[in-house]
Amino acid sequence: MRSMWKGSISFGLVNIPVSLYKATDDHKTSFRSLHEECKHPIQYRKWCPVCNREVEQKEIIRGYEYAKGNYIIITDDDIKELPLPTLRTIEILHFTDQDSIDPIYYEKTYYLGPGDYGGKPYKLLYEAMKQTGKIAVAKVAFRTSEHLAVIRIHKDCLVLNIIHYPAEIRAVESVPGIEAIAGTEVTENELQMATRLIGEISESFRNDYKSNYEEALRKLIESKIQNKEVEEPQTERASNIVDLMEALQQSLKAQGPKTNARPGTAAVGGEPDLAGANSPEPKRRRRKI
Repeated sequence: MRSMWKGSISFGLVNIPVSLYKATDDHKTSFRSLHEECKHPIQYRKWCPVCNREVEQKEIIRGYEYAKGNYIIITDDDIKELPLPTLRTIEILHFTDQDSIDPIYYEKTYYLGPGDYGGKPYKLLYEAMKQTGKIAVAKVAFRTSEHLAVIRIHKDCLVLNIIHYPAEIRAVESVPGIEAIAGTEVTENELQMATRLIGEISESFRNDYKSNYEEALRKLIESKIQNKEVEEPQTERASNIVDLMEALQQSLKAQGPKTNARPGTAAVGGEPDLAGANSPEPKRRRRKI
């Protein structure tokens, strides 16, 4: 795993050498943009309209437009000399409860690994945060920005989450139609049915979720490469149910018995499952590529 930033965590008067690593990978299928006529990839060139030629990356510098057509140049050395302690240090501002920060603030996740000679202070911070159940609100500067962040525990590791500044979160009142919710009422029966349905389809977060879209897309790509037929599962279309109570009742009925129910018994809202694994599979139809 390659480090993308090295510095230290400022924990009071204690400095903890750390390295920053990406904690996530993007598994989405990517496409190239092709010219429809010749099927060749489109090139995106960096072009200077004044010099009338393509510009190489090494010729490109950073500029800020302070007035129309007027720029000041900001070099890498200028950035390095900014009077910011967070350029090489993750500065802990304070500690707080994890549920005091709404998930809407969270953006990117990075692993924090102990740096050279940083094992003991790293372990000390980890154990102290584990015992108190707190997370740290911090600031760190990299990639030409100073970021607001939180440090928290994930399994046996400290994790840094980049989070949005409060000013970057749009007001919920700006969501179209949200003001109409205040005047909408639900009945007690509807609420009971809805909470019952939530209970029926509740379970722990697992580690086996996958993208059905990506799986179907890869099958389509493979079939096009091999010029094969693609199987399409025959799915039932949702009926146009207008009545809310009817929709809730049908949803509960569709859940059937819980998988962890004892044989011969039924979960809430379901009948005993006598068919079991003998239920027929959904029909499939084929289409040509």
